[in-house]
Amino acid sequence: MSVNIEQRVQTLGKKRSVSCLANGLASEGFILLPGLCSASFVERILSIAQRRIVEVKSALGNREMGIGSAEGYEEIVQRSPGRWDLPISPKRFETSNQELPWWPLVTEVLGKDAEHSFSGLVFSEPGSPAQCWHIDSPHVNAGHGAAHALNVLVALHDIPIEMGPTEIARGSHFMTNHLSNPSLLHDELVYQHAGTSPAGLIEGKQSEIPESWSEPLTAGSCLVFDDRILHRGLANQSDQPRYVAYFSYRKSGYSENTHFESQRSVVDEP
Repeated sequence: MSVNIEQRVQTLGKKRSVSCLANGLASEGFILLPGLCSASFVERILSIAQRRIVEVKSALGNREMGIGSAEGYEEIVQRSPGRWDLPISPKRFETSNQELPWWPLVTEVLGKDAEHSFSGLVFSEPGSPAQCWHIDSPHVNAGHGAAHALNVLVALHDIPIEMGPTEIARGSHFMTNHLSNPSLLHDELVYQHAGTSPAGLIEGKQSEIPESWSEPLTAGSCLVFDDRILHRGLANQSDQPRYVAYFSYRKSGYSENTHFESQRSVVDEP
């Protein structure tokens, strides 16, 4: 599975170096890498993930679950109505960080000692509404610094707009710092809050509301983004479930990730 990202990533027909990709990621807060993953890799990841869904839902049984990581289980979280998040380890995915095609970009941004945070699957059922805007972890200093965590989303099939691909507020990673902007509340950024929006990041009349970006994704495409950027999964208006794998990484020693908080398990006795 090991590949050279500079041989696989093409934008406008021109190869781009890893350092160029990292610069674009730092500036925009995200980067789309079309066709980065092979068809065989995508098929394998999807197959493993779908088997895991059956396992977890069978163990979950008829128990009800709220919205958010604190209301879920170690094995499954409902991020918003009909949008399910299942952690899946690299071992279960039958892969290692070093052989994943985006790993050179991760280490370019986060350092050679970058650490795996989380990986798994998010699937949204038909009819599931759009998520609220949110970030995945907060800034740790009042001044803007380099990314301390990255998310990699992998499209496990073609995802047209009606299936609800991820929407991103372009460049908003510069504006989501609650330590430098007292009008922002930590919990309303990290945890999904109906009042959070790109417009709410504006401080004064001189700022521009960050532009929203979303595109259809082809199978094997990877969306890489700074953990601090404002984003949301759009509504699935199709009649099919949408499957996206995710792989999240952090700088060595960074500990502000807030993805999974529940301490209970679906296999615990009632």
